Amino acid sequence: MNNIILGCIIGFIIGTTSYIILRFWILPIHRYQKVKKDIRHFFNQFEILISDDIGGSGVLVEQAAVCRKHAAALTDAYYDDLPQWYRMVLAHKLKEFPVEASRDFLTLSNTRAADHARNRVKKIRQYLRI
Repeated sequence: MNNIILGCIIGFIIGTTSYIILRFWILPIHRYQKVKKDIRHFFNQFEILISDDIGGSGVLVEQAAVCRKHAAALTDAYYDDLPQWYRMVLAHKLKEFPVEASRDFLTLSNTRAADHARNRVKKIRQYLRI
């Protein structure tokens, strides 16, 4: 009988610890990585559109809305989801700065010149290391 109770207690502790690690560490980090992947995909399409645009009309209205959406998603993932220890890892070890990238995203959404848009994209890629 003691072995069954001991096994139940150990199983409960392992299950609880696993749930906490999964729910509060692994899933938020995965969501942040997904936001970065979406941004990388958006930039691949965006750079093709800008390189095809010889006249230099810059960011279109639809692209500006997507830029603002990505800025909000990046800020939410950073402040609301990521654990504090991972934010420190991003800043000090990985040299990623999502808040600055989010600011540049908002600036990119208001940019009308293609050259300035290319510079903003380059800065955002450097901040996010993508």
